[in-house]
Amino acid sequence: MMSIISGPLDGLDPPVSREEAYDETIALLKYPMDPITEGLKKDLQVTQQDANTFVMKLILDGKKLDSFGYGKGDGTDRVRYWKKVTCNRDKFSITVQDYVPERDLGAWVTEAKEEVLASCEINFLQDPAQIEFCIDMEGKRHADPETRDGLYSWTDNILGSLHAFKTAKVKVIPDQPSIQEKGLKSMVSEPMDEHVNYENFFPQMVKFTKDFLGKVPNMTLDESDGEIRGSVTNEQGEVTKHVVKFDEAAGVMTITMIQGDKVRAELHRKVHRSPLVVEAWDLDAEGQRLTGSAKAKEIQKNVNVMIDKANSWFG
Repeated sequence: MMSIISGPLDGLDPPVSREEAYDETIALLKYPMDPITEGLKKDLQVTQQDANTFVMKLILDGKKLDSFGYGKGDGTDRVRYWKKVTCNRDKFSITVQDYVPERDLGAWVTEAKEEVLASCEINFLQDPAQIEFCIDMEGKRHADPETRDGLYSWTDNILGSLHAFKTAKVKVIPDQPSIQEKGLKSMVSEPMDEHVNYENFFPQMVKFTKDFLGKVPNMTLDESDGEIRGSVTNEQGEVTKHVVKFDEAAGVMTITMIQGDKVRAELHRKVHRSPLVVEAWDLDAEGQRLTGSAKAKEIQKNVNVMIDKANSWFG
């Protein structure tokens, strides 16, 4: 039988063991979200059937999909992932059965059925450490380049998360008690005092945000004291605005995304001086507070880049 096998993991810098890859894969299968998907999430159900088996079902909010132009237009929710996962740590093997098609980014909730459409056995090899994917769909084994390319989003997430964790000077922890807004949740970094000072970090956070917006295709930027405004017009003539407001003395920054005349998202950042930590929370179009793991990982990556740039002559 044919399969798809990764390159050696223990040859990466830093190296990744099969045990680490195995554990991170299970974590990803239980929480399969990037920051954008996390913002669209309506419900994530993880049902533990026994000690080795769980079912994960991720449903995206149809109204939010409609607002971004990716829905049916009638508020229908979408089942992005629906997987039955069986783990065998003795063999370092994971079997994943899909109830909605991965290639089609899932199925509308009205069309999704609890029937197996595809099965993938993931084996974690040793000497060298590698990941092997054995994928079966429609009664046939699939090991072609197109199927291989579709796996990169998973392997990039697995290895990217491990490398970000291994190399991070400072970790960002999701769903922590808010320092700024008592009684609510935020994403909060570990203390940064031994790596950077406030006077270098806050301006770098502003510069990082401005540079990020500047890389968006067709983005026009306008800057004034304490504010950066960005604007993009798509082919249909719809205008999306990004408004960044910051106050270095207060240590606060907000990024508001406005599509048409509606606020689609607000990103809040607060840098506390003692100890020196970053607190973050996002609000979606309905005002729901987002402080989960996927966003925390993204902020952790950005915070560590900011620390490095703040300490560099070329920052």
